[in-house]
Amino acid sequence: MNPAPLGVFDSGIGGLTVARALFERLPRESVIYFGDTARVPYGPKSPDTVRRYSAEILAYLVQRGVKALVVACNTITAQALDYLRERSPVPLVGVIEPGARAAAQATQTGRIGVIGTAGTIASRAYERAIKAIRPDATVHARACPLLVPLVEEGWFDHAATELIAHEYLDPLHDVGVDVLVLGCTHYPLLKPLLARVLGASSSAGAPTSAW
Repeated sequence: MNPAPLGVFDSGIGGLTVARALFERLPRESVIYFGDTARVPYGPKSPDTVRRYSAEILAYLVQRGVKALVVACNTITAQALDYLRERSPVPLVGVIEPGARAAAQATQTGRIGVIGTAGTIASRAYERAIKAIRPDATVHARACPLLVPLVEEGWFDHAATELIAHEYLDPLHDVGVDVLVLGCTHYPLLKPLLARVLGASSSAGAPTSAW
């Protein structure tokens, strides 16, 4: 086994959910994690800025000798994955395709909700990925720009977070989604709260995440 570490990076602490999943599935691997908390959130930033920031992180982790990289950020995956792959000397994977695959397999009605940062939702990357797997699916996407700052603040089960979650999720209930994709790696840290809010709004399925 190649003893070099895996590299995992995100715009902040959200990618730790991905790192945890890697440790669970690959317990003998070591991981170098880079969370860009100095410049979080990436969602409102331009694609050019996202590409520039993520290329800087890529160069740093390659310099540290990683053998492969996981882009544990949906915004970077949506806006910069191909750009990074062209520049990476090691294998590099993102997080959108696994999430899209999980949602396409889980839905019973074909009505799939996706929540993410403004950048991820504007890219329509999840819609394209889901429809490539299940062309008959209807994807209802909502940008949720306030959730990342709340996670970074540690407000995982705060009354304000729940109130804001209702603002974002209630319209998805109204259109009858039966699966909700957590299209940001920060969002699994809110999964109990989001499941409670979604359950309070409807009989929709539990939030789905690749991680």
